[in-house]
Amino acid sequence: MNRPFHLSIAVKSIKKEISFFTDVLECKVTHQEEKYTNIDFFGSQVTLKEIPEVNTKLQELHFGVNLNLLEFEDYTKRILESKYDGILTHPTIVDVDNEMERRKMYLKSPSGYIFEIKGYGKS
Repeated sequence: MNRPFHLSIAVKSIKKEISFFTDVLECKVTHQEEKYTNIDFFGSQVTLKEIPEVNTKLQELHFGVNLNLLEFEDYTKRILESKYDGILTHPTIVDVDNEMERRKMYLKSPSGYIFEIKGYGKS
């Protein structure tokens, strides 16, 4: 059984993070109140809570989404076309000619969180 997860994160500016999730990542707001906003992140819930002094400098920590290769190529193309300025790496291939071969792309949200997009399968 596939069980969606719930992740609650502190953000520096809820308005900027909502824009990142909806405009760049193409997610949808599912609920919004004064102190928090829920986002549908590929079937799971990410809750944004504004805490302007949050420290997000832990670069090795991230979360993201696993897609098949066709979904990855379409999704990352749309992100690149959006000209979002938080792109850390363009799509790259890792573990070439290995059963774990995949594509990756990294983005940074306005608050500094790192998002990884992975695409599995061969072209």
